[in-house]
Amino acid sequence: NITNNANDKDIVFQCDDGSGGVTAYLTIDGSATITQVHKNLRVDDSIQLQLGTGSDLRLYHDGSNNYIHNDTGDLRIENDATDGDIIFRSDNGSGGLSTYFRVDGGLQKTIFPDNQKLSFGSSGDLDLYHDSTNSRIENSTGDLQIQNFADGKDIKLMSDDGSGGTSTYLQLED
Repeated sequence: NITNNANDKDIVFQCDDGSGGVTAYLTIDGSATITQVHKNLRVDDSIQLQLGTGSDLRLYHDGSNNYIHNDTGDLRIENDATDGDIIFRSDNGSGGLSTYFRVDGGLQKTIFPDNQKLSFGSSGDLDLYHDSTNSRIENSTGDLQIQNFADGKDIKLMSDDGSGGTSTYLQLED
């Protein structure tokens, strides 16, 4: 047992800093009632970082893949920074990273950068995207069906009317 009975005092684990000095690696802070890790913390392959009394959230790497595993309730990803974004990046096929989409807190929109396709179907049969100039809906399998199930409502194709507004150019009525 390692115990410090002094009120509002700490237990500090120190070691060589790699440059001939000593630095804190771990502090159990009695006044703030937190444990601080001051240097990188490495968890070996297949060893889980378990959170919650019942180990309900687990983070781990199995030597090949990384996992976030939740057993209870919702898994929420939140960014509470004012106007902050949640940015989804991955390999771009050329050894670098690309942003595939972002949840933009300032604009309150989900944004897909130019030429990043939103694909549907197991083989990516339907794509929606913007190519820097035009917006595209591309279907490569079967019919492209547009259905409106709202009772008594129409399907309207609208476009710029040349005077700053829009007009309906094609309307399929109930």
